[in-house]
Amino acid sequence: MPYAFGDCHVHIDQVTAIVEDERPLTAVGLPEMGPVQQAIGTHVAELIPDGATIQIGFGAIPDAVVMQLTDRKDLGVHTEMIGDGILTLVEAGVVTNRLKTAFPGKSVATFALGSERLYRWMHRNRGLEMHPVDVTNDPYLAGSNDLLHTINATIEVDLAGQCCSESMGYVPYSGTGGQSDFVRAANRSRGGKSFIVTPSTAKGGTVSRIVPTLKPGAHVSTSRNDVSHVVTEHGVAHLRGKTNAERAEALIAIADPAFREQLGEQAQEMHLL
Repeated sequence: MPYAFGDCHVHIDQVTAIVEDERPLTAVGLPEMGPVQQAIGTHVAELIPDGATIQIGFGAIPDAVVMQLTDRKDLGVHTEMIGDGILTLVEAGVVTNRLKTAFPGKSVATFALGSERLYRWMHRNRGLEMHPVDVTNDPYLAGSNDLLHTINATIEVDLAGQCCSESMGYVPYSGTGGQSDFVRAANRSRGGKSFIVTPSTAKGGTVSRIVPTLKPGAHVSTSRNDVSHVVTEHGVAHLRGKTNAERAEALIAIADPAFREQLGEQAQEMHLL
């Protein structure tokens, strides 16, 4: 186990029993990134400036964003999960944390999932602090960083801008995670932006992820009132402050072309257009 600094230690007086284990930590590398993920990464990366503090969710698309930030300067890290994508930026000299307001000079996270190389880098690294999730995910604290840019994936987005990131209809798919925390943090950050990222289709292009309404029983992970930017491989829909009609038009414009006409007709039936 890497020894990490920060408020992440358990005193021996709090321990009932210790079980030693020689098995190595679970290690994963960077996920595979295809052209769709690369295109989404390009759209998001173009909107992240020098000096931004970033929060990255888990998956191929957030990592595709990270891999296209290697030419930035003085980025900071305030995230729930830290992985090899962020390590790549650290090794490239992109992450300095110099301009952060909260925890200046430190990368901040709650948990790590990556390669053995990541775990070795974490060990007694004074530039990294691990903190409880109620610290890292506090929207007030995270949002006190100027230029906070957050990137999180979703399963489907309806024409009002609601995001379902936790279920396939009523069937659970994932845990809650910090998506809504960091979207709200970015909204309150000076110059901040939040990005909800998703491929435009699923199941080999047969299903649109931009939908008129979420499936029955779907868990609304991030509300329409919080969502700011939705990104697919076809572009960026900026929703915050938009009317229902403007939201529908912007989301249809980044849907897969094969579904745009149908989505437009459904939007008219719903009196959105």
